[in-house]
Amino acid sequence: MRILYASERPPYPIFLGGAARAAHMLLVRMAAMPDVACAAVGSRDYAVSPWRIPDTDDHATLGIRSVDPAHDTFDCGYPIRLLPDFYRTLAAEIERTRPDLVWSQLEGALPVLQTAHRLGVTGLCYVHDAEFDPEEMRAIAALDCHLITSSEFLAEKVYRATGRRAEVVYPPAELFFDTPGDPEGRVAMINPHPVKGLDTFLEIARRLPAVNFLLQESWKLNSPALTALKARLAELPNVRFAHRVSDMRSVYRQTRLLIAPSRWEEGFGMVALEAQSCGIPVIASRRGGLPEAVDDGGLLIDDYLNVDAWVAAIDSVLSNTEHYRAFAKRARKHAASDTFAPDALARRLYTIAQSPPKRPGWLTQTASAVRRRARDWPLFGRLFRRLDS
Repeated sequence: MRILYASERPPYPIFLGGAARAAHMLLVRMAAMPDVACAAVGSRDYAVSPWRIPDTDDHATLGIRSVDPAHDTFDCGYPIRLLPDFYRTLAAEIERTRPDLVWSQLEGALPVLQTAHRLGVTGLCYVHDAEFDPEEMRAIAALDCHLITSSEFLAEKVYRATGRRAEVVYPPAELFFDTPGDPEGRVAMINPHPVKGLDTFLEIARRLPAVNFLLQESWKLNSPALTALKARLAELPNVRFAHRVSDMRSVYRQTRLLIAPSRWEEGFGMVALEAQSCGIPVIASRRGGLPEAVDDGGLLIDDYLNVDAWVAAIDSVLSNTEHYRAFAKRARKHAASDTFAPDALARRLYTIAQSPPKRPGWLTQTASAVRRRARDWPLFGRLFRRLDS
């Protein structure tokens, strides 16, 4: 089987966000299976957010086996290429290699999958983002491709938008069972962006001056955002900011507690599982797929915009040693569940890819058609738009 991962956003190892890392971990495992060939392509001209080619010193950590700078090609256990004039050259790449499956995700997924569909190749859309455009998702579902989501929460949201049931494949996290957190270390937040709860984090740190915090970059911050953040941190001597790293073990070794005060609906929450594999309890917003990622290996905050609730939860975990140890033990047990084993997740995705896409039955199609027509009615349209959002 030949699988082509195609994304306008450059793939791993250029982007190191959760969705890119999850795709890489699945691809590298499937590429090692008998009779499976995987490849990945992305746009060389992508300009939505900053990116850079990994430094040579990071190649070993990132699993980069070789680089061909002249052709923008990497080998990470499967070939990865950056294509100029992306959609034109993508069509040529599909015609040249004739993959059995084209997998896409995040922005640009619709035109990628439309290109595959036009060329007679089965598509697969892996939905990581709960903020998807319902109309775009319905257009993707109409292409008769596989629909995969990163959580049960997202599967239900996709069903409400499209009338199609998606398969759930949890994104494989990097599990660091050999890297214990530091029970005397810092309270960490990863990815300092407003939608991730940056303002909540900064106010928590202001109210807990005796607690040491770590603010770890993940999505690369541009210069204006970095300058603005450092100005705000100048008033918080108990917060240390750290630039993006290729090896997250260096972050978890100094972490005693991870907080994820996200304001948006997270598709899943890979950092929660990563931290839990190190025996680090997690406190997170009860938003999106985060409850599935955290489970009983931490606490969930219902009133996630209420800083008082966060301060009380952090104090309840850090002020009681036995309480902390119990959370740490449950965190590690949760991360070790077979549900999240990367090899099992890769086998599940491969099995889905080998099967024909699931098509909705007659009753579901009829109900979905009625629902689409009802969206044009003023009263029902407002109701359905609220449900889809």
